[in-house]
Amino acid sequence: MKKRANILLIDDDPITNFVNKKLLGKIAVVNNVLLANNGKAAIHLLKEQSDSGVKLDFILLDINMPMMNGINFMKAYLELDQINTVKVIVLTTSTHPRDLESFTGLPIADFLNKPLTIPKIEAVLEKHFTV
Repeated sequence: MKKRANILLIDDDPITNFVNKKLLGKIAVVNNVLLANNGKAAIHLLKEQSDSGVKLDFILLDINMPMMNGINFMKAYLELDQINTVKVIVLTTSTHPRDLESFTGLPIADFLNKPLTIPKIEAVLEKHFTV
């Protein structure tokens, strides 16, 4: 199977990022995994990626982060011209309805509960990504 999916992980926990990057590396269609430790760093990275011509397919987004949380990231992300091509998946430990309702009206493709597992990411890829 050809590797094609490019994914950006946005999470403030370096251990979570390390584990998720390793996990995603085991998925057959995942080509590249980029990391950002908060929303502000992710916006900067997305601007750099668009200038380099690298196309992202997915963003796995944590909600609670310092500097710029997931909600504020999405509001800033709407100002970028990539919103129609990248699927944003909220990856969180929070099941509080208030947190999930905060994303109402924002272009979120899916919600996943942490921890990320191979079956969870394969289900998201099957649902949102054409190989």
